[in-house]
Amino acid sequence: MNYRQLNRIANSDLTELKNYLFGYPQWPCSQAQEFGTRFHDFLLLDTETTPTGKGAAATKRMLDVLRADTFFSRLVITADIEIAQFWEDEPTGLPCKARLDLKLPDEGLIVDVKTTSARTQREFEANCYRYEYDRQAAYYLDGCRQAGDCADRFILLGIQKQKPHNLYVVEILADSIFMDEGRRKYRRLLRSWQELGFRPSSWGTNAHFANVINGTEELRNGEVEIH
Repeated sequence: MNYRQLNRIANSDLTELKNYLFGYPQWPCSQAQEFGTRFHDFLLLDTETTPTGKGAAATKRMLDVLRADTFFSRLVITADIEIAQFWEDEPTGLPCKARLDLKLPDEGLIVDVKTTSARTQREFEANCYRYEYDRQAAYYLDGCRQAGDCADRFILLGIQKQKPHNLYVVEILADSIFMDEGRRKYRRLLRSWQELGFRPSSWGTNAHFANVINGTEELRNGEVEIH
């Protein structure tokens, strides 16, 4: 079955739950997200295909920069690429999933490539918090470990969308403060998911709850605390 059709919880589904709990709008896929998806495909899957259409020139330049980088080249040679990971969350028993850009089992390493508008390393690091990459990193790393794979490092590899297409590297260890904060976020969301019987739109349903239980009151009383 197609990865997207599996009724397992992806990190993007956790974002949908968070938005629902706090009354945030559920935005459709943005142009930036669509660009990032296409770039990932050209970089990791359709490597022999030449980009065409809107944004093709920038995409080609970005691909050239990454492919010429010795660090990325070393990673991609030995990595498992675009690997689907499945596991049951140990505290809740909920079915989870993740699609990993690069997985290097022998190094205990997961790498996620991000397209970014950040102009400096410091700005990219700030964006890692802004876009909750800490939650994604912890979710992916813990998921691999719960599935029986050894993983203790996570690298966020950013490629600037505008010239000069700088590269940024953020390496996170499993026991870092960054990872602990992300772990706290995803675990609270999974607890809320279980308590509310949440069903995301990706599961092909219009109803957000299979079993509704005073979710609003719990949120108001601070029993569901998500940052």
